[in-house]
Amino acid sequence: MSGADFVYAYFYFIIYSMIGWVCETTYVSIGKRHFVNRGFFYGPYIPIYGLGSLIALYPLGGNMPIQTPNPLVIFFVGGLLCTILEYFTSWLMEKLFHMRWWDYSHKKYNIHGRVCLLNSTLFGLMLLVLVYIVHPMFANASGQKVPWSFVEPFVQIFTVVFVIDAIFTLISLFKRKHIMEKIQKDMEAFQVQYEQDRAIRLAKWDNMRAKEKEKRLAYVADWDAHKDEFIDWLNQKSDLSDRVHAFHENMDKIRDLQHTHAANAFPERQVEEDFVELKKVADELNKKLK
Repeated sequence: MSGADFVYAYFYFIIYSMIGWVCETTYVSIGKRHFVNRGFFYGPYIPIYGLGSLIALYPLGGNMPIQTPNPLVIFFVGGLLCTILEYFTSWLMEKLFHMRWWDYSHKKYNIHGRVCLLNSTLFGLMLLVLVYIVHPMFANASGQKVPWSFVEPFVQIFTVVFVIDAIFTLISLFKRKHIMEKIQKDMEAFQVQYEQDRAIRLAKWDNMRAKEKEKRLAYVADWDAHKDEFIDWLNQKSDLSDRVHAFHENMDKIRDLQHTHAANAFPERQVEEDFVELKKVADELNKKLK
């Protein structure tokens, strides 16, 4: 692939990321009955659609108008590859930000709630529309129809805007992750002091993030048994007032971050499974201490 071919591939990635944003935003907005600026970033683009489009256009031959691509290959192989891409994206974003941004657990034939058969089928159909209807409007027999004089400045401007967008988006999301980890440290510190004063041992806060659900539920049961006494004790500990104040501030910050663009774009998002019980206990503690 020459330098110009690479730039055109990047151009197609941008265009189809934008078209994907239009499709998904329209679909979600109709379901919610109000406008939802769908997408992880602030701008009108969803990169996973751009990447999925490149899969059909290059590895599967959709960008070769002279040689007609096999529609079965586009539908089945393309749909499968896009499904793998969606699964990996869901897993990576959950590990990076302690959030599950979409969940298909309520749909039939899903895998860990990250992907489902319905979406895989829609991916295949969308790729067929892309290859046989949409892409021919942007590419001719040589694979390039949009003039270079437009493509070059367009991708340059987009790259600058996208980098700025990505920086602000990632700062916001990593800030939330950092605050969640600070909340966990505060709660661990409270427990250590409580155990020393009362000469008892409770289930470790680390159990709250254990992979085994039974351990997390055992922690919740332990918390339920001691929470009233623990909260009374904490309210009397003047030497911990600064840490309690910091804990309240972090909980307020988490609540404020619920109004960011990414949060509004994915209203169905959920706290990462490892953090679900931790967040519930932190919310209850924050409410009762105030």
